[in-house]
Amino acid sequence: MSVRRDAPLITKTSAISVPQTISDRLGIEQQSSPPKWPTPFQPQYKQMPVVVSSVVSDAFDSFDADPTGLFGKSKAKAAASNRMGGASAKKGSLMGNIRIAKDKANAAVRKGVASAKAGAKVASATAKAGAKMASASVKDASANAKAGAKAYSAASQAKAADFNDKMRTGMQKFDYAVMNTDEFNGVLAVARKTNNGTDLDAKNNIVAFKKYKHERVTNHAVKQESQMMHKEGLVKKLKGKNDKLAARAAPGRHAAVLGYSRVSESKESNALFADSIFDPDAPAAAGVPTIVELSSKYDINKVSGMQPISALVVEPLDTDTLEGYEKDILTVTMQAVPEADIQKEVVNRRTRDQVEFDYTLCVHGLYVDTNKTLMAGRKILVYQKDPSDITTYGIATPRGIESALHHAMEGTEIDLLYLWACFRLVQGVHSLAQVSLNGAQRAALKELLGTSLGMATPYSFAEDGDDEFDDVNLLPLNLE
Repeated sequence: MSVRRDAPLITKTSAISVPQTISDRLGIEQQSSPPKWPTPFQPQYKQMPVVVSSVVSDAFDSFDADPTGLFGKSKAKAAASNRMGGASAKKGSLMGNIRIAKDKANAAVRKGVASAKAGAKVASATAKAGAKMASASVKDASANAKAGAKAYSAASQAKAADFNDKMRTGMQKFDYAVMNTDEFNGVLAVARKTNNGTDLDAKNNIVAFKKYKHERVTNHAVKQESQMMHKEGLVKKLKGKNDKLAARAAPGRHAAVLGYSRVSESKESNALFADSIFDPDAPAAAGVPTIVELSSKYDINKVSGMQPISALVVEPLDTDTLEGYEKDILTVTMQAVPEADIQKEVVNRRTRDQVEFDYTLCVHGLYVDTNKTLMAGRKILVYQKDPSDITTYGIATPRGIESALHHAMEGTEIDLLYLWACFRLVQGVHSLAQVSLNGAQRAALKELLGTSLGMATPYSFAEDGDDEFDDVNLLPLNLE
């Protein structure tokens, strides 16, 4: 018996239909033809536009403008017609008001543009004129700058030349002026000032017979200077009261002092140099010589009758001014000066013509008294044959010509500083006449020196340095 079992017989049956769409499920019959659109609404009567007032219209009621449509379409042509002379539009229309406002705005813009163009033209013309003026100004400024640069360059060169002259000739201790006029030909010199001509500094002091070959003369000069005093002032401030002023003589020489000498009245000096007296309220420029007023009470050397000298004058010697002539014969006495190895006195009698040849140049000091009057110091005569030898220098006295060095050692008519300052100035003048970079100055000096020029080698002051002053009175002194 077979154990195989027969598969059951499956018979086909009809499938149950299932709705496929929502319409099918709802039982709505699907249309196979296109849908029909509803017929447009046809009004029974023709619609007429009605003007309705609104908030915007009310806001523009005050404007005299024609109405337009809501979007400016239906009434735009009417507004244009109105502008062309057509029928007038109704008032209160928003778009009419806006149109008028726009037209006014456009007119204002056109006017503004026209004004701007006109302004631009004016501005352009002004700018061009300004540019021309600016260009002219620039040219003028450039020309002025060039002229200023040239002037500055010339001034700088002149200043450099002056400094060069001073350093090469030993004149660096002086402020000086070479003068050549119808009335006077010579040199005015004072102690060098600082701070644009307002102050003095003891560093610029001339030291008498510094490094001179005869040491005993140098030592005597130091002894004489140790007796010098200068005015020391004090201003005491008191609240609610006037200031108290005090003064005293303090040790040390005033920086303006160029030596001490007996003095006498001099109309010529006042006529020539009165304008050169130092004025504290209106000081001269740097390098311009001004004569400082010194005190005969405080600026002393403890020798009665001698006055502080603050300026020196080099000029041609007028022999007619000399005293001591006897029938046109003048006695020249050169006393012995043992400190300078001059052991014997030498006396000569010279005629006027011989004196003219022997002494062509002289130097004298200037002192300003309390009345602002200039007085002349003793006249130092320069020996023409050898101006570089100080032992040959003479001094004018009532008895004739005598040894300047002898009188300076005695210290009663002149002192050694006075003689040395005169000697140094003469050496500088001779050197300037030969090497000065200023042509006019050189010519004036050659005229001043005349036949004495070039006959001797000037004394050298190259050894001068910043140490050329004593340990006293080193602080700058105000000239007031």
